[in-house]
Amino acid sequence: MQKIDERRRITVDRRAFSHYEIACPFCGENVGPRFVTREHLDIPPNPPYAATVRCPRCKEEFEVLFGAT
Repeated sequence: MQKIDERRRITVDRRAFSHYEIACPFCGENVGPRFVTREHLDIPPNPPYAATVRCPRCKEEFEVLFGAT
């Protein structure tokens, strides 16, 4: 099992995130664009590069980094 700090930042495919195919690392609930609380423009390659997401089930916040997978 991952440590709690490692679960706070996950790298995912932007398309999978847009289609709600990404699971919360804490409870497994599917999350997507509706649950974004902040977009980050300082991590490459294409804006938005990352987003802070709040899970609707467990209310944990974590960062989703968009990368090629």
